[in-house]
Amino acid sequence: MKTLGLRFFIILLLLSDYIILSFHAPAVFGAWREAVVLMYILLTALLVFFQAGVRHSIPRRYQEQISIFAFFIVFYFLCGDISDGSFRMFRSFAMPILFALMVNALCRKLELEVKLRVIFSTLVTMTFFVGSYAVYQYLTIGDADQFWYWPLLLEKGFELEAYNSMRDGSARMSGFFTGTLEFNAFVLNTALLSSCLLVHAVKKRKYGKSFVAYFLSAFFSMVLICYGSVRTALIGIISTVFFLAVLQLFRQRMFISFLGYSYVLFFTCSIFLYLALGYTEDLSALDRVRQWYVVLESLGSMPLGLGFGAIGPGQTYWYDSLWLNLLASAGYLGLAIMIGLIVFYGKIVTVTQQLRLEGGAFMAGVADYLVISYPFFLSSFFFQSYTNSVVLYLFALVIVVVMYDSKYREN
Repeated sequence: MKTLGLRFFIILLLLSDYIILSFHAPAVFGAWREAVVLMYILLTALLVFFQAGVRHSIPRRYQEQISIFAFFIVFYFLCGDISDGSFRMFRSFAMPILFALMVNALCRKLELEVKLRVIFSTLVTMTFFVGSYAVYQYLTIGDADQFWYWPLLLEKGFELEAYNSMRDGSARMSGFFTGTLEFNAFVLNTALLSSCLLVHAVKKRKYGKSFVAYFLSAFFSMVLICYGSVRTALIGIISTVFFLAVLQLFRQRMFISFLGYSYVLFFTCSIFLYLALGYTEDLSALDRVRQWYVVLESLGSMPLGLGFGAIGPGQTYWYDSLWLNLLASAGYLGLAIMIGLIVFYGKIVTVTQQLRLEGGAFMAGVADYLVISYPFFLSSFFFQSYTNSVVLYLFALVIVVVMYDSKYREN
């Protein structure tokens, strides 16, 4: 039952927009993630209150969750207001983590490998399902208004541009998502995980059904990325596969951390130089350099930022970078969060080293996935906003599942 619940939430995450738009559901149904997370927070608070009254102490496994809840409450009070725009911006930062904590709590008693295998098998199944529909789009759609979401979003008052859905007369694949960026980010995530598992299956000489599944998943995902016309996904798959190959040469935690941080520095600086030196004529890409200059220059006069209400789609300011939206919303507090997330990579490397050295081929593959994908996300946050992105929910879920298990399993 717990595994079914885990699969259900992953599938619902991936098909949420399609279901809500296709059935013309009221806007309130779009906040189903917020509703279930709020229920989880209230139940956890009641449980902690009851146990604190009986035992006169808070169980250790709840202390960290209560601290996270308290942090996000303070974060919202400092940088938010009561407007819809403020809440929408805040949820893009907080919900992936809170949702991951909730899903992990529902299947806490399952073994770590069982949870990870359920997540992987669900992602692979959905990748073939969503990807097959995306291929159908690529082969049959000739105009942007033929996409399933086009008339539905127009009905809701969204302003759509054909170039976001078409490229050189061909459809930009999006599957059951409402945008090609989201689709490619999801497929890239599956490609990275499948590639890591494939490498360790080869190293362990495990050439059974699992090997075939890893190979087909990695191959199909990479084909989708190649035809997906999204530069970030193409650059990401090439650079992370190279990172994965180099990673196999290292075993010591210090060298792996150095390798990851070097990847972030090199990858980020290379893209900034590429844009700053004028090697592209894409106005959207060129504008990212200007956006960074404007936001960094404004930190001195606005130490706590503009607040969540001023940032986001349809708001006064909107940036093509998760880091920029965080800095513009929260100022130096956002900068502290950014630094904390970067430093957290060292903790991930420490935990995943145990999986690499002590686990089997599957667990070692998941460990490598976290080691190579976390730096990629840190770097891509400089150039992509990931606002309410499904791939962040999935990535946060894997991190929470692994990190929580390593810290609290014995309790």
